[in-house]
Amino acid sequence: MAERADESAVVPRGRGGRALVVLAALLAVALAGAGTAWWREHEEARAQERVALAHRLALHAAELRGDDPVKARDLGLAALGVRADDQTGGGLTDTLLLWRRDDLWLRGPDGAWHAEVSGDGRVGLVAGTEKAEVWDLGSGRAVALDGPGGAVESLALSSDGRVALTGADDGATTVWDLTDPAHPARRATLPGVAAKGPLDDVQALAVSRDGRVAAVADFAGNLLVWDLAVRDHPVRRSVTVVHGSRTEDLELSGDGGTAVTTTDRGPVAIWNLADPAHPVKTAELTPAIYTGTAAALSGDGRVLVVARRDPGADRRSQADVWTLDDLARPARTAVIELPPADMLDVALTPDGATALLAGSNGSGALWDLSVPARPVRLAGLRGYPSEVRGVALSDGARVALMAAPGSTTFSVWDLGDLRQVAADPERVLCDDGPRSLSRTDWDRFTGGADPSDLGGPGGRDVSLCALR
Repeated sequence: MAERADESAVVPRGRGGRALVVLAALLAVALAGAGTAWWREHEEARAQERVALAHRLALHAAELRGDDPVKARDLGLAALGVRADDQTGGGLTDTLLLWRRDDLWLRGPDGAWHAEVSGDGRVGLVAGTEKAEVWDLGSGRAVALDGPGGAVESLALSSDGRVALTGADDGATTVWDLTDPAHPARRATLPGVAAKGPLDDVQALAVSRDGRVAAVADFAGNLLVWDLAVRDHPVRRSVTVVHGSRTEDLELSGDGGTAVTTTDRGPVAIWNLADPAHPVKTAELTPAIYTGTAAALSGDGRVLVVARRDPGADRRSQADVWTLDDLARPARTAVIELPPADMLDVALTPDGATALLAGSNGSGALWDLSVPARPVRLAGLRGYPSEVRGVALSDGARVALMAAPGSTTFSVWDLGDLRQVAADPERVLCDDGPRSLSRTDWDRFTGGADPSDLGGPGGRDVSLCALR
């Protein structure tokens, strides 16, 4: 009996011990869970602090681009080192491209409204309202195109840089031979239709790659096609009423076989010029509410970019990417959302792989269209306080031109390494050697953040390429 009593006395103690063990285990699990949750919240807070710090540095860099490009570059690199995302990477890319910009002084007093560049990037053609200028972009020398006619309304330059067109407000278009850009020769004048008034203004010009086909669009909505095979004796092949209102833009494929016209009150139209004597409208881009502000067509005529305004209350700007493999059935492959500004000009490389859009916000945006269905923003070209009216791109987007009527200069951008810079701006900078920011500047712009918490040494200077 005594043994049984002893056994029964042990049982409660064993059950209580197991309960304590279970309770301790549950407490340990709870503490571990709480510790994990605290650690996770701590890490999330640190990550948010890094994001905020990186974006603050990127904002400081953007503010300093115009006044202190060196400090802007260093702060942009610091921002990217603290946190790599679209804002910090794009900001540093935009800053680095500013170092590849050269401003050339115009001879005319009214700035530049139009810009064109040859395929090899050596010859530029710019114009204000009074005169056009031919530029040797390598030497920075310019020659004015002095010819008959009124104010310059539009320009065109063949891809080989040998033929230029200038259109005037009196309806006349002058054909220039630029075989020797230092000594341009006026070859012929293309008369407009017989209106001889405001409706005769040359609104837009285009020329084929080899300069043998020219297209002229006037204010009244007429499309004139010219044969320039013999430059001194051009032959007008046709006059077609393409719109019932003012033509905004005119594009021509490299072979002169396809044209695109935009208007301020109607749809964008596609034209087959295989028989230049009888242009055939093959399609109109839908929706019918299209308000095309600018367009660009690739040299092979297969890719079209149209900037447009949404007629809704917010009047947002967009650019649509179209493929024209079948002229009768254009296919819209993508829509690019743009800043709330009117896009006033579009440029497209001959292969259709890169687009440049610019407008009333004083800047341009470069887009990768190598896969037309998936546009990717490459970089921004910044620096004008007023609207940008004219842009141009050479073959391979190696050279870009930007022109603004409110500026006495136009910009030439060396974009030979554009895609490398856009892909990894940090590597482009750090491969050239170590970059650092003084501890004084670091504390000033970061608010005293400890660089050692971000992978950088905590000495007198902060190594920007070591931030992680």
